[in-house]
Amino acid sequence: MRFANLHDDIGNDIYDHKDQKDQKDRLDTFHYPRFKQGNMCFSAIVCCFDGGQDWNTMCDTIRYVENAILHSKHFSFDDTKDIQVFMAVEGMCGIDKDPEERIDWLYMHHVRLASLCWNDDNALACGAKKGNKPLTDLGKRVIKEMNQVNMAIDTSHCCEWNFYDIARISTKPIIASHSNVKGLYNHYRNLSDPQLQVIQSKNGLIGGIPVRWFVDKKENNATLEDFIQVLIYIKEKIGTNHIALGFDFMDYIPGMEDSNVIGMKDITQIQNIATALQEHGFAQQEIEDICFNNAYNFMKNYI
Repeated sequence: MRFANLHDDIGNDIYDHKDQKDQKDRLDTFHYPRFKQGNMCFSAIVCCFDGGQDWNTMCDTIRYVENAILHSKHFSFDDTKDIQVFMAVEGMCGIDKDPEERIDWLYMHHVRLASLCWNDDNALACGAKKGNKPLTDLGKRVIKEMNQVNMAIDTSHCCEWNFYDIARISTKPIIASHSNVKGLYNHYRNLSDPQLQVIQSKNGLIGGIPVRWFVDKKENNATLEDFIQVLIYIKEKIGTNHIALGFDFMDYIPGMEDSNVIGMKDITQIQNIATALQEHGFAQQEIEDICFNNAYNFMKNYI
């Protein structure tokens, strides 16, 4: 089964290893074999900015990651190499002025999906962990410019007020690239049933995330079966046409080796999801759509 991933902080991983001589080609030497083992064929390469970075730092990181992809043997922004990727930004804390110019710069450097904030409260938006308040005027301008340049809008991490502001202002579909559901686990990052319905009405996507503390309380050690229940829940609420996957792998970060649900330890075991969906009675077309088609078909409109 082919897989597509709407969220993976590989951009930060590549940048964090830039000063290690033996890791200059980390995208190809470390990540590529893992992608191949899991049959991950299409993926976001995310640069996450947690609120402490200025615009210059954002630009330096994005340029470095873009260059790594452009010079990769196996990854490319089109379908000319083995694995097609697109760049995404999680948190635009560096945009504190000139939002139109800065969104245009991001687009010129292959960013095709972005969220306004991470868990921080910045000049554009407020993360769900920080509170609940409207988008700023700058944030509204960012949404309009993202629509204008054809950059997809990610609502994962933003507070509910921001979510509804984004849905109202955006003239294009919105996604939650790596979010689960409050109906099964009331985590501040998960989506309520009304939010699911808004994403459906906007013809958007929800990328289910198999990181265990977004599936259940961290101490409960959520399993793959628990995660499959999330996908079943979304299917029952809004149908499989709006389900994708946003894995947010962290197992390659020291101390985060056990971040994924039990039964799918890392990217090399993602085929277990397809097997589990089949065991739960999902049709073959539904499985293919959830694992690959929905994310790929959505993002191909932007890349």
